[in-house]
Amino acid sequence: MKTKVTFSLAFLIVIAVVIISCKKDNNTSDDSTNYSDTPVLPANPENYRASSNDNLATLGRVLFYDKNLSLNNSVSCASCHQQSKAFCDNLQFSVGLENVKTPRNSPSIFGKQGRVFWDGRANSMLDLSLRPVKNHVEMRFENLDALAQKISKTSYYPELFKKAFGVNAEIDSIRIQMALSEFLKNFDFSNNKFARSEKGEESLNASEQLGKNLFFGKARCSNCHHVESNRNVPFGDSLGFGGGGYGFTDESHNIGLDEVYTDNGVGAVSNRLEDNGAFMVPALLNVEYTAPYMHDGRFKTLEEVVEHYNSGVKNHPNLDVFLRNIDLNMSDVELSIFITKLDVNQNGMLESSELAGLEPVRLGLTAAEKRGLVDFLKTLSDPGIFRERKFSNPFAVK
Repeated sequence: MKTKVTFSLAFLIVIAVVIISCKKDNNTSDDSTNYSDTPVLPANPENYRASSNDNLATLGRVLFYDKNLSLNNSVSCASCHQQSKAFCDNLQFSVGLENVKTPRNSPSIFGKQGRVFWDGRANSMLDLSLRPVKNHVEMRFENLDALAQKISKTSYYPELFKKAFGVNAEIDSIRIQMALSEFLKNFDFSNNKFARSEKGEESLNASEQLGKNLFFGKARCSNCHHVESNRNVPFGDSLGFGGGGYGFTDESHNIGLDEVYTDNGVGAVSNRLEDNGAFMVPALLNVEYTAPYMHDGRFKTLEEVVEHYNSGVKNHPNLDVFLRNIDLNMSDVELSIFITKLDVNQNGMLESSELAGLEPVRLGLTAAEKRGLVDFLKTLSDPGIFRERKFSNPFAVK
């Protein structure tokens, strides 16, 4: 890793997300639910706040839940992203066609525009939307022309496409892609206790407040997870959302899960050694519901996640600078001296080899502090994620 040196605390801040795939054949409701061969939709489309075309988002909803998008009609996007499980599947690795496991954990969906998937290989929700459909493990419909022909021959789609695109619109893979991404960008389940507390509508309890202070301070969480604190402009305003308190990031970081990674994440896509072991930072909205955690689902609980950052960070050569043993409370003068000493070859850049001499941080959190962090993370939960109708399975009939 090479990073330009500056001589202020901003240096550390500057150099200091879903991810979404479609894989396993699970229902998104309980076993008592019946399933229709055609979607059951309201006479007028639901209001999708991030959309100017609610009919297009409605079409995307139907496509999201439709197993016709897989080669053998056994898997839909919702097979891995189940509303009853906060739009993940609570498995370490999801299962695609013919029970083949995927190599990474399926996170929940967050309606961001920016780099997505754990390795950041897609640049937007539009770029993302058909990749799982084409993936040979997940849905395996690699011939998108054949997919479009299949969809055009499915009884309920001509009318849905006409409403979304106009009378003479052709059913093709581009419009399928547009509809899916239009639906996905509306995923904002952020009516949570933290957001309400920031607006003065609710108060955090003592443990949650301790966790909040740690999150934005000693525990260093907010250096990568950009939760909005004491801000008047919530993350979602640009998308038409009404608030929520969580700001996403397009950053990737190496968090020292291993000294040697079998999955190099962003590095496997960029082919840059300095990116090896880095993964995109996921959204923390509803993280309480979305276990297991990390790209490989190695941690079963939030307590395990907190303990990793407290005592388990490994000294990988590309370990993020914020997870190295650096005093973030140094004065500007102290920091400039510190940085100058690190820049051994005096080239104005900090090389990975120069940073590697700094040991991983050990936070030394007490039991109460670790509990507080977990309690604070749970204030990012919005139970509405389980019941909002416009995100539910239109093929499910109670």
